[in-house]
Amino acid sequence: MNTETQSIRARLDSWFEITKRKTNIRTEVLAGISTYLSLAYIFIVNPAILAKADMPISGVFFATVIASGLATVAMGIWARLPFALAPGLEMNGFVAFVVVGALHLTWQQALGAVFWSGVLCTVLSFMKVRDRIVKSVPDALKSNLAVSVGVFVMTIGLFLVKAVAFKDGKLDSFSFSWSPEVAALFIGFAICFLLDWSWLSKKDAEGHLVSRFPAGSLIPGSFLIAIICTAIFCRSKGIKVDDAPTSSGFLDAAFKLEFFVILLNPKFWPVFLVLFLIDFYGSIAKFIGLTEATNLKSPEKGVTNIAQAMQVDGIATSAGALVGTTSIITYVESAVGIAAGGRTGIVAIVCGILMLASVFATGLIGLVPVVATSGILLYVGWLLLPRNAWQAGLYKGFDIVVGLLMGAISFFTFSLDKAMVVGFGLYAVKNVIETRRIHQNPDWFLVGSFVLLLVSVVMQYALK
Repeated sequence: MNTETQSIRARLDSWFEITKRKTNIRTEVLAGISTYLSLAYIFIVNPAILAKADMPISGVFFATVIASGLATVAMGIWARLPFALAPGLEMNGFVAFVVVGALHLTWQQALGAVFWSGVLCTVLSFMKVRDRIVKSVPDALKSNLAVSVGVFVMTIGLFLVKAVAFKDGKLDSFSFSWSPEVAALFIGFAICFLLDWSWLSKKDAEGHLVSRFPAGSLIPGSFLIAIICTAIFCRSKGIKVDDAPTSSGFLDAAFKLEFFVILLNPKFWPVFLVLFLIDFYGSIAKFIGLTEATNLKSPEKGVTNIAQAMQVDGIATSAGALVGTTSIITYVESAVGIAAGGRTGIVAIVCGILMLASVFATGLIGLVPVVATSGILLYVGWLLLPRNAWQAGLYKGFDIVVGLLMGAISFFTFSLDKAMVVGFGLYAVKNVIETRRIHQNPDWFLVGSFVLLLVSVVMQYALK
């Protein structure tokens, strides 16, 4: 190895902290590919959903690819974290079926509200308000947020194979009738379970149980292998994705938003507030949940580089609205890359580059049916559950009850925000009672977070 190559490796190691985070470039690249494959479905699903709001499907496809790819690369370079970003399903569904469908706003007006919600998220991130809110979250609530995220990821896997169905924000059906899709779910899960050792626990030097999430794989790239094998099975059974959008009309949705309607008409303020709160607190939940029990957080400083991650998250939402898509959020499917051993921004950079490349090869998206990722999502969601905290007795009775309740709400409502309302609410009440008992002031950031989340949920129901 020549001196120049060594110098490049040293600079990469210094910036991304590869050695410090106990990983290597090969693992990071495989994790980035796995993350991309686990969420590539969004390039088909997002245009299909927003087409219900009369948005041009090819324009939304282009906006989804460009905004997701650039935001994910920015996350890797600036925040140096293995998070992928893309349009949130909870956001595009809200815009298509509520904002445009029920309230009869135009999609251009809806994108204007999305733009300003991103601006406010960005401003608060640079003011470190978001960081202060994260620090106000008790450790037990952080673990319970991981429960919510884990259950949500597993529910996505079940939803993809139609084992569960939702209607009007609540569980409509839950059945495991045998089908090729359900078989794909179990195949993917089984391959992950057999090739990956992340479900094992170990004891530290003091004899305490600690998480091995992820502990590494029996075979490098186990998640990627699982996705490829499951995709082959799906295609052998005739399971394919819908036709990808064409290359014509890529700019049909770009720069069409109405900038000032949200500022001039109070009618749009509730829409703006709901979009802002879901994005603002949803990202906090995911940052905490995805990094729980990894070396990407510490008791003293919390999540590594979270301020930078929040800045990227906020800017990405505004940029996405400019090019023609709804709020860009940090994706829970990032857990696939994290579970595959990814620990640095290299994961995000690899994933982002693959996202950008998708615009030149729309047909390749159809090679991996969305169903092929279902088993991996089920497995990763299971890994996110803080099982070791329960085994080590770190949970008290109250924490266990809240965790089970948050997980159940996440499953039955197919959402994170409602589970967050319950979690923040119960811990805020607990904080008020405990601090008043010793004649101190409660944590107003925690209490305020609950109030805002509650307002968001109430307004969603009111708007519907």
